Amino acid sequence: MTAPFAALRAASCTVLAASMMTLTSVAQRSPLSAGLLDNPTDTPTIQLQQQFLQSAMDPEITALEGPLDAEEYVLGPGDLFTVSVGGLAPVRETVYVSASGNLALPEAGIVPAAGRTLAAVQQEALGALEQRYRNVPVSLSLVRTRTFYVHISGAVPEPGRYLMLPISRVDNAVSYAYRARSLYCPNAGAEDSICLPTSGTAERPALQEGFKPSLRNVRVTHRDGTSRTVDLMRYYTTGDPESNPYLRDGDHITVPAYHVERDAVRVSGEVPYPGEYDVRDDDTVLDLLRIAAGYTGIRNLGEVRIAKGERGGGVISVAVEDLLSGDVQPPPIGEGDHINVLPREIAQAAIYGRVAYPGTYRIEDGKTTLRELVDLAGGLKDDASLEAAFMERNNSLNFREFGQASNLDFFSREYALSFPAHTANRVIVDIEGILAEDAEDIVLYDGDRLTFPRDEATVVVTGSVRQPGIVEFREGQTAAYYIDVAGGLGPGARSIYVFEDGTGDFRVGGASVVRSGDTIFVDRKDNAERPEIAQLLLTKQQQRIQLTQVIVTGVTAITSIITAYAAIRR
Repeated sequence: MTAPFAALRAASCTVLAASMMTLTSVAQRSPLSAGLLDNPTDTPTIQLQQQFLQSAMDPEITALEGPLDAEEYVLGPGDLFTVSVGGLAPVRETVYVSASGNLALPEAGIVPAAGRTLAAVQQEALGALEQRYRNVPVSLSLVRTRTFYVHISGAVPEPGRYLMLPISRVDNAVSYAYRARSLYCPNAGAEDSICLPTSGTAERPALQEGFKPSLRNVRVTHRDGTSRTVDLMRYYTTGDPESNPYLRDGDHITVPAYHVERDAVRVSGEVPYPGEYDVRDDDTVLDLLRIAAGYTGIRNLGEVRIAKGERGGGVISVAVEDLLSGDVQPPPIGEGDHINVLPREIAQAAIYGRVAYPGTYRIEDGKTTLRELVDLAGGLKDDASLEAAFMERNNSLNFREFGQASNLDFFSREYALSFPAHTANRVIVDIEGILAEDAEDIVLYDGDRLTFPRDEATVVVTGSVRQPGIVEFREGQTAAYYIDVAGGLGPGARSIYVFEDGTGDFRVGGASVVRSGDTIFVDRKDNAERPEIAQLLLTKQQQRIQLTQVIVTGVTAITSIITAYAAIRR
């Protein structure tokens, strides 16, 4: 073994021996060793401490929202600490904050604790322990919180005293006042169940009809005389912990009552939680909207109309967006006011067919353009047919009827009804030109729908041809070519039309060049195919003949009268 290593080992042994001697000396001098180094079951005090430690592990009692904030937690009589001295084999002892509010440290003095924060007490206590037990690690840890009474009164069915914890909030105490009371047993049924006694059941008359507990005006009065008003409804809706503070020892909680019709503000319309709410002195319309819609839901509200309850108060209309941005000051709210949230109009347009992401998209009504909607959908796929693409406007307020039926004769009505109903919704627009930026873009409105069919490289031939149907597209061919493929013209054929499916435009004549997706229609001469139509045509012809005869007879009569008059005049 080298000399340096031997020296290092010797030094380590010296330090270890000194540490053990210090620990032994501490154990001999300090009452920490009493009861902890012996059999703990022989000491009734230690057994009681163990029971407290066991109850401290009960999840119903010690359920926390997270680690205690030492800067916020205020100590009081009954809080349990563990003092640990030493490193390798530490000696531990439990100490309490006494009824007088002090924390007695083993052989290190007394530290005032009640009413002070955990951080402040730990700092002072550790300083005292380090002065007493030098050269060894010391620690002070809060292992169990105390219990204390709070007083509940007012519009609750079971007023009285309740055992609470410093990690309990106001709503915990209020909820207990709505339960049947005798014993509070968080672990009922188990062998080691712990029941905290309460002060017995109070016989309390029920609230008169028309009154409700005012959970927005719960009064919390502390032992030092200070008080605050808690808005539990806001906490229930928004989850704001500031509206549901922690309890303190001896707090007095008062739940007032309010009359639903006389004292409340009514909130109705497009909100998740409409109803009658009690009013706070500092309420504005935003406070009520946050309760009725929540922090996130309020951003989706549109216009609000506030009908003031007092005589001559009038109606105030304001946009929620302006209230949230600060452009408009929130109007104050008073008893009897009525807040009506109008539905917010959300414009949507659909795009289907051969696009990357077909579906319905939110747009700005009258502002979003056709090109922008195509971009929202990820653009067109390679096989999308621009020639056959079309646009429909389903929510237009324009007049869509053909007129009164009495204004049309039978044949005119038959002709009008022969057109498909959806053609009335078609918007005649050059989609191909717009996407090619050759034409001016157009704006979209709520309910508009774009469809981009797949380019199947076909042409539809219909009408008076021998074999109507779908014909394979050939670049540069005319209508006459496709009619020949379809078997030629049918009997009675006359005019030839080439329709563009997307725009509805048409070209006339068999020499018209056809594009993929076009429809070729061959018209024919009038022909009454059904007996009913033939009979109506015959009747109409007979009526025309009779009308002609009447006119001729009338003209002859008039001529005779004129001749007779001329003869008399002579």
